[in-house]
Amino acid sequence: MKTLRLLLLTCSIIFSMNLMAQQREMPPPAERATRTIERLKPELSLTDAQAKSLEPIYTDYFKEMDALRAGGERPSPEARQKLTDDRDAKLKKILDEAQMKKLKELEEAMRQRRPNG
Repeated sequence: MKTLRLLLLTCSIIFSMNLMAQQREMPPPAERATRTIERLKPELSLTDAQAKSLEPIYTDYFKEMDALRAGGERPSPEARQKLTDDRDAKLKKILDEAQMKKLKELEEAMRQRRPNG
């Protein structure tokens, strides 16, 4: 009987931890945009004007991505790619060719570090 109680307690703890991990709140899109730009600024040698111009682009991108995720399911790869392509088209108007190339390299490196690749 004690083993059964211990097993039930262990299962409920694991279930609770898993549920809490899934319900993690994402910061607002504007905050994520600011953090993204702050990380990119030294890597891409962004000017202050460029950084300021990127803010609405990344904010919109994160808002649209959140809207895709709102249904509770993972967005399709096609939908995510369309958002990324739209964002990149806007970024190309602000960043020079070398900065865009470096951005793509950074994104690929981040993708490789993710557990699901």
